[in-house]
Amino acid sequence: MHRIDGLARIASLLVGVAALLGCPGSPIVPSDTESGTTDEPTSTGPGEVCTPGQDQPCACPDGTDGTMTCRLDGSGFDACECEGGTIDEGTTTSDTTTSEDTTGTTGPDVECMTDEDCAGLSVQECEVPECDERGVCVPAPAPFDTPCGDPTENACTAPDSCNNSGTCLDNHVEEGLACECPTGSCTCSAGVCGECNVRAATNNFTTIRSIEGWELTGSWGLHRQAPQSELQPAMEFPGQVLGSNGNRVAPFPGNEVETSYARTAPTELPAEIIFLSWHVDQGGGAADNKTVRVSVDGGATWDTLADCAVDPGVPFCSFSMDQDIGAFYLVQLPVPPALQGQMGIVEFGYDTVDACCEFERGWYIDSLNVATECLCVADSDCAAYGTACGTGVCAISGECGLTGMPEGTACGDPFENDCNGADGCDGVGYCRDNLQATGLSYCGDCPGGLGCSFCEDGQCLDCLAYTDFSDFSDPLGVAGWNVISLVGTADWGLYDGAGQSSSNAAVAFPNAPVYGTDGNLQMPYPGDETEDSQVITSVGLVGPTLTFLSWNVDEGAFVDGKRIELSVDGGATWNMLVDCQGAGGQPFCNFVPGPRAGTDWDMISIDTSTWQGMAGQLRFTYETLDSCCGFEQGWYIDDLSFAAFCADEPFGP
Repeated sequence: MHRIDGLARIASLLVGVAALLGCPGSPIVPSDTESGTTDEPTSTGPGEVCTPGQDQPCACPDGTDGTMTCRLDGSGFDACECEGGTIDEGTTTSDTTTSEDTTGTTGPDVECMTDEDCAGLSVQECEVPECDERGVCVPAPAPFDTPCGDPTENACTAPDSCNNSGTCLDNHVEEGLACECPTGSCTCSAGVCGECNVRAATNNFTTIRSIEGWELTGSWGLHRQAPQSELQPAMEFPGQVLGSNGNRVAPFPGNEVETSYARTAPTELPAEIIFLSWHVDQGGGAADNKTVRVSVDGGATWDTLADCAVDPGVPFCSFSMDQDIGAFYLVQLPVPPALQGQMGIVEFGYDTVDACCEFERGWYIDSLNVATECLCVADSDCAAYGTACGTGVCAISGECGLTGMPEGTACGDPFENDCNGADGCDGVGYCRDNLQATGLSYCGDCPGGLGCSFCEDGQCLDCLAYTDFSDFSDPLGVAGWNVISLVGTADWGLYDGAGQSSSNAAVAFPNAPVYGTDGNLQMPYPGDETEDSQVITSVGLVGPTLTFLSWNVDEGAFVDGKRIELSVDGGATWNMLVDCQGAGGQPFCNFVPGPRAGTDWDMISIDTSTWQGMAGQLRFTYETLDSCCGFEQGWYIDDLSFAAFCADEPFGP
């Protein structure tokens, strides 16, 4: 940029000239004279050049010493530099000062050699002083992004900066982009966040942005599903909605009384409040009463638009035990003319009154036409409202929406057991927890291993209490039993009676259902089936005595043999309690040809005191050996005092 290199080359040439001219006989400037001055200039002759850049002392008017420097063209010395300033006229050589007439004999004045030499130059904002190629100080554009102007930084503007062309940029964001102010969603204008001037047409509650500025109490909030009741499992809405699950509190039945509300941020009141409604509850009036009110004075006074206790004809005021998860009622509530156009608050109130009932699931709304989001302009407005399963985007509706990841994409908690599947995306943009229904699902992997209860909040619970006897009245009581076939078909299971044989009629059991096997009974009889099978119970605590009821019609003893064994080491080893093909001694080891009444049961008692208090399992074995005989109807048990069905209540009292 500068011509310093060129000037240096000129200086070098002049040094050479000086060397050639500086020969014997050339005049020598005295270092001191008696008068101290002379009328003749000292730089007019060829022998009086100097070395460019050479410094030489000189006398200042105040008697102090100064310094003068040889010009770059070697034509002579510049003025004497003193503390009080520069001596403007004359050229000083040592203590001798002469008047100077440089016309036609000196080179051009050089103002600077580097940019630092120009530090004193006055410049404008976004300009910096610069030494140009002539050696002259001039203003030049400041580098790009140099701070200037207003340093304010917020959602609508960044600090001002130079653009490398001498202009200071305000760096405001695009006009109309969304920002958040105390009253909720706003827009940017000239770098300032102000009241939103354009809003989306409806509020579909897609992201958390939809309820910014709202006041929510009780269980009001954003929901993806109607929760489980005692009668039905949870059901997923097509999208996200705003609502309250009322007095539903897990585990059901509801034992929570709730008086709550959802209040919008300040919004301009239209001619009608319009929304979609879904509810499963008692409706309103005496219980689960619902109201919609508006206030234009910050909640000091209210105008009621709907009250189920007064007008049960509003759709959300009807008694509802069930409703299709995708079927919403359209609700339109007129706003008093005097309030239309005013800034107000809309309130949705919910009062359960009581803790009834087992079918309830709450009240939910969607597609609300007030308190809508400030209209988004670009996807960047919504980037902060994405989820683990969806990217925040500016939807066509003007609301922030979600571009969902494929259904099943891993998200949230990867933990998985009988009651809790690993979390996965729902395909809409939200993470699904995949919990099994509380109390509606039986599990088999409870932590204690001493018999399991029900699922609750994704956990498989250890059974805390058992029925006195396993009466097999619920299929879940044998859900964890393991049936093993050794020969033929294993027919262990629940029965209402003994089947017909060739010589005995079918027998109904009044205490049904019972557990057992029909042995070699195969229709049409005579029997032609051989069975050797086992069933292993779930884990239970061993008592001092094992008791149960027994009914058999078969050959007993060595043929149609029966064994009962106990393991207290997880099935690694088995302790024989009864073996009909050995010592026997129990009624079910006897030959019983029938017919036998369905009420004729043997009471069995077996000593297990050796293992009392241990965790164990029973194994029942039935071995027919042959397919004889025409009278056989099998072996059945009831009221088993071991591995009894868990008596834990899956629901509250």
